[in-house]
Amino acid sequence: MTITHSAYATAAVFGLLLVACALLAAFVSHRVISLRVMDCPTSRSAHAQPVPKGGGLAILAVFLPGVPLVDLLFHHMPDRADMTLLFATAGLGLFSWRDDIHPMPAAWKLLAQLAAAILVAWGCNASRSNPAAWMPFVVAVLWLVCLCNAMNFVDGLNGLASGCTLLACLVTAGLCLMAQAGVEIWGTALVLAAAIAGFLPFNFPHARLFMGDVGSQCCGLVLGALGLRMGGAHLPHAEMLMPLIVSGVLADVFATLLRRAWSRRPLMQAHREHFYQMAHRSGMNATRLTLLAWGGTLYGGIIAGAVAGGIATPFAGATLAGIAQLLWAAVVTRRVRHRPGLTW
Repeated sequence: MTITHSAYATAAVFGLLLVACALLAAFVSHRVISLRVMDCPTSRSAHAQPVPKGGGLAILAVFLPGVPLVDLLFHHMPDRADMTLLFATAGLGLFSWRDDIHPMPAAWKLLAQLAAAILVAWGCNASRSNPAAWMPFVVAVLWLVCLCNAMNFVDGLNGLASGCTLLACLVTAGLCLMAQAGVEIWGTALVLAAAIAGFLPFNFPHARLFMGDVGSQCCGLVLGALGLRMGGAHLPHAEMLMPLIVSGVLADVFATLLRRAWSRRPLMQAHREHFYQMAHRSGMNATRLTLLAWGGTLYGGIIAGAVAGGIATPFAGATLAGIAQLLWAAVVTRRVRHRPGLTW
């Protein structure tokens, strides 16, 4: 067999593996529903009837074994960054599933996120030119905790967090493939995308199953790790790419936290004041909001591609992303002002 034929065969097997990942995630999602761990609606919920949660278990059941299989297929020897990501994701997933069943204090959740983030940052830091540098390590930990919480915060409408994660993974894989990066980045991204693709029909447009914290927090952790690992993919301005891709999610979360801090309201208290929540409360259709969020992720991905390709400078990319978020904030603010009885 020639090298070309061998490459085609490997690509074909990889494609079949991704299809199998999606099908397995769908099967496990169906089984998770029967566990009957319910998300009962509260005053902050967008749903009116109890819905099973824990769909993240299906995603993890595919992601955790799927990544090593892809590494094996492409003859990649897992390094410390690969292993720490899998262990941290599994650990955070187990903790978050326990939290989905029996809710725990917010401080415990933060400690679990910190532990997972430290492990991932330690693994990623091993390949840096100066592993002893403490500032990049601290920034990496904060970035990972930020992504864990951001994806958790926006997991409040059907398909929003899961769909944004899927699209972010596809954009990441595309950028890394064009840069001829290693399979440890684009392969990981595509396995997560395939797992979410199997779960998504159970969550959007009508939710039969929610991801739960076990899904949203682990998706945030993996996205954050992919963002860190793109730094070794020889992509221009690699540190800017993932923040640009998920700029819509990050802008919503940071603007909400800043607004609550300005109003001297508790930052760790549950609420429904994110822009997407206020837009929904103002009467905007939930499906339309989710599609807008997906569009925002694709928009961020296009900007990231332009920055990576040298078409736009990082400043221009950040400006374009910021303008879009300001326009969205203006639209939501206007709708809230014109909705009787609705205030921030």
